[in-house]
Amino acid sequence: MSPRPGLDAVICDAGGTLIRLDFEWMAADLLLLGFPIEAAMLRRAEVHGRRAYDVSAGPMSPSGPSPRGDVRAYLDGMLAAVGAPVALRPQAVDRFLAREHASGLWCRPMEGARAAIDALRSMGLRVAVVSNSDGRAERHLENADMLRGIEFVVDSHLVGIEKPDPAIFSIALGRLGTLPERTLFVGDIRSVDEAGARAAGMQFVLLDPFGDYGAPDSPRIAGMHELAAWVGTGFEIAPALRAGRTPGAGPGATRSSP
Repeated sequence: MSPRPGLDAVICDAGGTLIRLDFEWMAADLLLLGFPIEAAMLRRAEVHGRRAYDVSAGPMSPSGPSPRGDVRAYLDGMLAAVGAPVALRPQAVDRFLAREHASGLWCRPMEGARAAIDALRSMGLRVAVVSNSDGRAERHLENADMLRGIEFVVDSHLVGIEKPDPAIFSIALGRLGTLPERTLFVGDIRSVDEAGARAAGMQFVLLDPFGDYGAPDSPRIAGMHELAAWVGTGFEIAPALRAGRTPGAGPGATRSSP
């Protein structure tokens, strides 16, 4: 039996991982446009949006990550999957993006995420966030009560680098002072999160709620409620970390919450 890899830290994506789309608001807004749909149906169709996003980004290459995809393709792919009329979809996407630019569309606490952060910290693991965002990732996380226990947030808008560029992951690794092979990234979009984390040499696990999105050989969990148990069985955590004695932060590390 091969030994389990060691793990010192977990870095999470924000939107789609710690905070989710406001499917409830989206369903209510579609009703105003004359298309009644349940929030649960949008949530089930979200994976089709991910696939459309990945296609818009181009094929994943072994030599490096693809460019970032098109969020309009993501939202339109979800709407197409629930049968929204073709003529209605551009207007609906415009309204969704207007909400995102105003108060935020990825703003609801992801089920199981708060408990997952607490459990990882109780295991002694370092926890941080890397997000493609518009400078408001930390604010959205705080509003959803997802900032407690997070050491820092690397927001693409503030550092000028976006996933899947491995350089944005390197910023977080430098602040943590951890090795990429001993750091896990948790994300929901293959062309952005998986491609970027792997290009940075990190461990990776995909949020794949229905088991129909990830590659057959990609590590996956159905939701954030499974993360801590998956980490506990798949990795070796040093005794000092298990005892909760986290190592000192690397150079340049900042804390966003207690």
